[in-house]
Amino acid sequence: MAEEEASWDQSLEEWLITEGYCYAAGMAQLEDGAFYAAAPQEAEAGWGFIFKEDHEEMIMQDDMSEKKMTINEATALKFAAENLKAPPEGLWLGGQKYKITRTDKEYQVGDQTFIYIFAAAPKKGVSIAVTKTQIICAFFDEEKGQTAGNCTKALAAYAEWMVTEGY
Repeated sequence: MAEEEASWDQSLEEWLITEGYCYAAGMAQLEDGAFYAAAPQEAEAGWGFIFKEDHEEMIMQDDMSEKKMTINEATALKFAAENLKAPPEGLWLGGQKYKITRTDKEYQVGDQTFIYIFAAAPKKGVSIAVTKTQIICAFFDEEKGQTAGNCTKALAAYAEWMVTEGY
């Protein structure tokens, strides 16, 4: 299993990190939203960018009051992938809150189709592809000279390959 995980980390790095369009990437099973692969691999840096253990945050409620809520990032990612919107506590990845700004239930690349979600935070963002069994997240940072367009282009190519391979 560890060998397979390492190969998924390597796959994310080759497709999404090496060209410089994304600074981090992660892959999760659709069934639970929990990341099992991350890049960049060196010193497991990717994990620090994409994942934070359960944590509490003050979340604005509909009535404009704030309520302390426990954030489980895997649950939030799974919810976003299945519902094309953030859960009530928001979409948090790597301890950063992202606002979903674009979704497409039938994003097409070549002959392949998958769900696409784009979420933004100040000067950064995450492009998310949801295939039959996987959730792939590619993160960009404008302060690193990266753009949403190039990040999404890299993600789309990887997601197309994943769908072609049956994932």
